[in-house]
Amino acid sequence: MTYKAKEMYVIGRRMLKDLILIIMGSLFLAIGTDFFLLPNQLSSGGFTGITTILFYLFKFPMGTSMIIINIPLFVVALFKLGKKFFVKAIIGTGLLSLFLNVFEGIEPLTTDRLLASIYGGIIIGIGTAIILKANASTGGSDLLGNIISKFKPTAKTGSTIILIDSIVVGINAIFFKEIEIALYS
Repeated sequence: MTYKAKEMYVIGRRMLKDLILIIMGSLFLAIGTDFFLLPNQLSSGGFTGITTILFYLFKFPMGTSMIIINIPLFVVALFKLGKKFFVKAIIGTGLLSLFLNVFEGIEPLTTDRLLASIYGGIIIGIGTAIILKANASTGGSDLLGNIISKFKPTAKTGSTIILIDSIVVGINAIFFKEIEIALYS
């Protein structure tokens, strides 16, 4: 096997591994959202929290809303974060949106907000870790955090994500008029 063939094999194998991780991570995120958080009016923050509000206000499917509100970020991501990250973000967001729409309307696993926040948080945390392991994104606050850190290198991506998620959770509490939603979220 030539050096070029070996190099292509390694690149192909890495791409396949990343794709599998993106699929798994997106699936975990959708399960945590649709089976635990959404039916209990809870939010994981970020764009998922915004789509939760849109779902309850207008009955827009979460996955469809997710794609639409991420479009401006995709345009910026293509130019600021590179083609490779952009493609992974498109795949991750597309899969998350697809899974959210597929699982939407399925009976929740619990209507107890405490259980929903615990299990939803664990499952979404696992999904997020898997997505980050693939150096990918499912759009929303993690994509926005990466973009902001490119414009302002001193801004830490993780801190930016936490700030955005906290703001959205607060907005959810205001929208649903329950402080408990923010506390559980």
